[in-house]
Amino acid sequence: MDYRILGPLEASDGERLLALGGARQRAVLALLLLRANEALPRDLIVDELWGEKPPQTAGKVLQNCVSALRKELPAGGGALRTVGGAYALQVAPGELDRDRFERGLAEGRAALAAGETEEAAEQLRAALGLWRGSPLSDFTYERFAQDEITRLEELHLEAVEDRIDADLALARHDGLVPELEALAGRHPLRERLRGQLMLALYRSGRQAEALAAYRDARRTLLGDLGIEPGRALQELERAILAQDPALEAAERGPRHVPPVNQPGRLAAQPLLGRDEELAVLEAGLEDALAGRGRMFVVVGPPGAGKTHLGDEIASRAKARGASILWGRGWDGGGAPPYWPWRQAIRDLPEPQGDDSEGRFRFFETVTELLRSEAERSPLMLVLDDLQAADEDSLLLLEFVASEVAEMPALIVALAREDARRLDELARFATRTLHLGS
Repeated sequence: MDYRILGPLEASDGERLLALGGARQRAVLALLLLRANEALPRDLIVDELWGEKPPQTAGKVLQNCVSALRKELPAGGGALRTVGGAYALQVAPGELDRDRFERGLAEGRAALAAGETEEAAEQLRAALGLWRGSPLSDFTYERFAQDEITRLEELHLEAVEDRIDADLALARHDGLVPELEALAGRHPLRERLRGQLMLALYRSGRQAEALAAYRDARRTLLGDLGIEPGRALQELERAILAQDPALEAAERGPRHVPPVNQPGRLAAQPLLGRDEELAVLEAGLEDALAGRGRMFVVVGPPGAGKTHLGDEIASRAKARGASILWGRGWDGGGAPPYWPWRQAIRDLPEPQGDDSEGRFRFFETVTELLRSEAERSPLMLVLDDLQAADEDSLLLLEFVASEVAEMPALIVALAREDARRLDELARFATRTLHLGS
């Protein structure tokens, strides 16, 4: 099983996403996951889900929820046991994404402490790639989830800070400044982030801005809390003023990149400054290879690196044994309907009539064709320049995306910010990535 709470609640048996039912049934599963392998008395579950004044039917509703979950879980729901007057959900090590994240975080921190910064950065980036949004986002206002949401959000931020420490040790400071500025804006009282921003600015040759970042941090701390910055931040300011050589990044030799024998659509050149986006897409690729299909939408202005990012993840997918399909829109005029799809699928069938029913049948046919291809080998589909695609091509993409969760397939849709139907596509996407120029 694969249970996921680092985002909306999801559960997969390795072949399909389970239908988890309505809000109450999903809440029961979420609570059992948070207390996995622990027998929870029925009265405690009722109190956690309904509060001090549960309806008279609460016990029966709980029983119905457990019964419905058992029907969805593999092996007749044997993992969801009744123990006296309690329920317990058996979760094996690694089945819950929270546990995988915490293990990856611990391993990354151990590598960082041992000075293995390259390994630490990779471990931490992989752990962060498990996140699909706010943890337990379906249950933000549920009392039973709030403490765990707070804890996980703090752990996530610490993991980001640890990963930034690793990147700073690897002299990747140039690409960190925009990210750190955004993080410091969201967490203005976080002194560790403020120090990382100061150091990244200084190492990027922006000493005056580094000192201005300290003054901004001091002003915020004094204004909001009435306190001076901590000793570490004060000492960093003094070191910057003194241009202390110890602040310089260590010299690094060329990074070893293992050879890739099977490039994707093109032999992608090294991709710089997109580690976060690559980590997200690689996590999606892992899911796809395991049979849990995903779609990602990548949006950005011309020259932002959308196609390069697609090339890179396609190269990695092909190296893992996936088949690559690539199509792109044409804005020069005169392209036939479904042009991106015709490029990607050589033997694309012809639409079955111009009416809505014919289009639906055509969409079904294309989806089944892709499903069959993915059953032979995992599949990656890249559709580029979708701002130039016709409306029907975008509708077909939405249709396929609504079915992709049960295929070993990864879809990456690339478009400029002015593309049509981006909001609609986002509804079907695991995540939309916005690239700056």
